[in-house]
Amino acid sequence: MWVLNRGWWWMWVVLLAPGVVALVIGILHPGARTSDDDMTLWMFGIVWIFLQLLIMGAIFFFTNRQKQRAVYFRENGIPGTATILATTTTGTTVNDMPRIELQLEIAAPGRDRYTITDRRCWNPLSLAGLQKGAKLPVLVDPRSPKKILFLDDERA
Repeated sequence: MWVLNRGWWWMWVVLLAPGVVALVIGILHPGARTSDDDMTLWMFGIVWIFLQLLIMGAIFFFTNRQKQRAVYFRENGIPGTATILATTTTGTTVNDMPRIELQLEIAAPGRDRYTITDRRCWNPLSLAGLQKGAKLPVLVDPRSPKKILFLDDERA
């Protein structure tokens, strides 16, 4: 799960700074234009600030949605066990974390066993535990049984 560290806002300040500087200079000197003479400096500042706010808003939305999903699963999820039937690599890595495809048999109380395919990025240090027959604790979405949350998802 993505987590913003405590110093995230410093990055945002650094990314906003060029837009603020351009906006201030553009207001103080209305005729100032960008080096390619494409737009006024104050307009460039507004566009820059808007784009940064849009990007940071998307990041906040994504991380908040992940947190809400984890809370939903912890409050409503049905505890179960996922047994690994097969593991394959997809050939994709994200931030040096390989994306793995798992064939899982899900067993949850009050439900028949069923099989799902799950694709996600895994921490390379925990790949050794993804052997055929390994049992992993999961929470199952009561509304959509194909959606699961590994209980140690924070480490995955």
